[in-house]
Amino acid sequence: MMQERAARTRSALIRAAALEFEHRGYEGTTLSRISESARTSMGGLTFHFRTKEALADSVRSACWASTAPHVAEALTSPAPPMAALGGLVTALMRLLETSVEARAAARLGRELPGSGTAGRPGAHAWLPALRTLLARAHAEGELREGVAPGTAEALVVRLLEGTELAARGRHRRAGARADADAAPPPPSAEQVWALLRTAISGP
Repeated sequence: MMQERAARTRSALIRAAALEFEHRGYEGTTLSRISESARTSMGGLTFHFRTKEALADSVRSACWASTAPHVAEALTSPAPPMAALGGLVTALMRLLETSVEARAAARLGRELPGSGTAGRPGAHAWLPALRTLLARAHAEGELREGVAPGTAEALVVRLLEGTELAARGRHRRAGARADADAAPPPPSAEQVWALLRTAISGP
């Protein structure tokens, strides 16, 4: 029972920290706000996380826990490289649209580049997989003539960064406006990828 309660408290603290990091950034987030949001005492917070940096590391790890299976699936997929890449990109887009931990980790990655506990995954921990898949696509002639893997990588990274920023704005407006549901839904991840794919892949 005690272990279950401790696990629930830890999970609540990580989610509360992710919400604060997403909307206020690392510098604007305080441990007192996190404990208040998680409805946990400061003593309970510091029992699990001694510092704000430790919470940031745990938010990054929570993001990677949901990202890693998609990366592994894409790298081991028997499908052609561009198809495997499409599966990875659309999965990452959906995570950014639905996961506060993913959006928080992305913001932390911009504000704290290279920081954190050794061995903790960064916000762009999927980048090596992206490069591998683009290199495979290039080797197999799947990229459009004249499109270098580095150029395609830059487009995909900017797409994912834009997805994160747009999703953060939508979630913030949804929390502030009762009529947020009246806004038209954004294009699906598959629709956006299909358009980008026409720009970087061959016939």
